[in-house]
Amino acid sequence: MEYIDIIRDNCKNHSPVSWWPRFAFHYTDVTNAVSILDSGYLYSRADATHLKVMHNDNASRQVIDMTNSDVVSKVRFYFRPLTPTQYYNEGYKHPDLRYDRDENANVPVPIFLLFDLEKLLRIPGVQFSETSQAGYGSEVYSGVEAFSKLNFDFIYDNSFDRFDETKAYRHAELMHPNSMPIEACISHILCRNSLERTTLLNLLRETNHFAFEKYKNIIKVYKRDTFENNGIFITDCSYNGNAVSISFSDTYEGKRYIERMMERAGISDLKPIKVRVLLKWFNSKTVFRQESIETLIDVRNPGGILTIKGLPDVRQAKNIGITVWFDNKLMCYIIQPLDSSEIWK
Repeated sequence: MEYIDIIRDNCKNHSPVSWWPRFAFHYTDVTNAVSILDSGYLYSRADATHLKVMHNDNASRQVIDMTNSDVVSKVRFYFRPLTPTQYYNEGYKHPDLRYDRDENANVPVPIFLLFDLEKLLRIPGVQFSETSQAGYGSEVYSGVEAFSKLNFDFIYDNSFDRFDETKAYRHAELMHPNSMPIEACISHILCRNSLERTTLLNLLRETNHFAFEKYKNIIKVYKRDTFENNGIFITDCSYNGNAVSISFSDTYEGKRYIERMMERAGISDLKPIKVRVLLKWFNSKTVFRQESIETLIDVRNPGGILTIKGLPDVRQAKNIGITVWFDNKLMCYIIQPLDSSEIWK
């Protein structure tokens, strides 16, 4: 039996989502995704911190501090999306509603980098575990025989009725021993919506045009069976008639998360969060004007639209760039020609 035989069997018989078993999933924020695509490498948490290429921490500091140093020295992947950790840190979450109220436990704009699982497993030194390596860790294995014995019914389970039984297995991991060139087995890069895909493309284009051209065709929007949609995110951002309009998400999952976590934390009120909008009027060579605007929004009333009116005419400029942050966390970056309502993609 080979890895591919086990993977095919998992697709048919052990996963409610048939495509999950084909891939290993690396989950990160858009700012980190740009660094990965720019360098062409996935680094361990330890190396990324040392090289200063990790712009968003993603995880709870308490959990990181409990995790074995050998584990944080490896590149880590999940077998699947929609892990319990993703439930708590996907999308911008109010600081009072994050895991352990840890400000680092947040992935404001989530991106999944998908790697061909069979190719990854064939790389010398790659190991895997049936549950999470975070915190106190779990036993690690390698080789086809050990892989065939993993409890894939639990690892890929996505039901509610067996959640308590399978929760730990949903965090099953794969580990590469050191920095890994992504070109070896990267397959797809998945974004939550078209605006976040545009944000990733714009950031990558400005950071490394060669990487932009190389990876742009595998950067896609894929909503099904991948994202929780339970944080706050931006659904639309545009400039029209000397005004900028920014629309915020309004999902049942987001409202339910806020209600649940406020009840769990025993709090009845949340402070508004700061929104900063940077506007840049420019053409290919020159920035003619910049303006920074700050305001507050109430996360308990999602689905609203922030409108900034009375913006100046900057006649020399051909484009406007709009960047939005929530409490210094990048949420979107679009570029729009001033003579058109279509944004760059």
